[in-house]
Amino acid sequence: MVKKFKKKKENRTNFNEELFVKLKEVRDKIAEDKRVPNFIILNDSVLKELSYYYPTNKQLFLLIKGIGENKFEDYGIKLLPVIEEFICNVNDLEKRHKELKKLIEPEKSKINIKKRTEVRKARVKELILKKKCIEDIADDLGLTPNTIVNYIGRLLADGSGLDVQYIKDSVEGYNDIVRAFEKHGTEKIGPIYSEFGGNVEYADITLVKVLLGSK
Repeated sequence: MVKKFKKKKENRTNFNEELFVKLKEVRDKIAEDKRVPNFIILNDSVLKELSYYYPTNKQLFLLIKGIGENKFEDYGIKLLPVIEEFICNVNDLEKRHKELKKLIEPEKSKINIKKRTEVRKARVKELILKKKCIEDIADDLGLTPNTIVNYIGRLLADGSGLDVQYIKDSVEGYNDIVRAFEKHGTEKIGPIYSEFGGNVEYADITLVKVLLGSK
């Protein structure tokens, strides 16, 4: 079974706890409607950042680590009204927005996403050729197992002819997951996760989907 990789990081503590609770309620309702784990929508660390910086528009939302264009359009728009209810009580709102731009925007502008993706793909391929497990690859790159699975999908889509049989063999209940996809289709992962009652790792389900799509 693919294990979750937990990366140590400093957690924010100086956020608005009341706003955080309200954002969690909205996030959890979205997750319930989509039948997926709530961290797939937005994890708690992202909600804490939102509860500190109070982003009031799309531009500011996109400066929050963990929120991209798609997540803003899908979820951020639903969170904006909640944040707006609290900004009247924030005395240093402009200062926080400037802080967000100063700390995050320069960092993002330096990132060459295409180059970074190619470097990561090359490293994933190198480690797969060494028969490393997904957890070890995730550890090596400082990424989550689910992200590594996505890179494996890209490599297979490129027609690299990569032998991932050993990874397939490592998935506990592989055939059961395949049958679940045959039942529900491969468009969404949420129904598969729900069918197993959360007893199958999300990364395992994603991996099986990737392998099925590469046939």
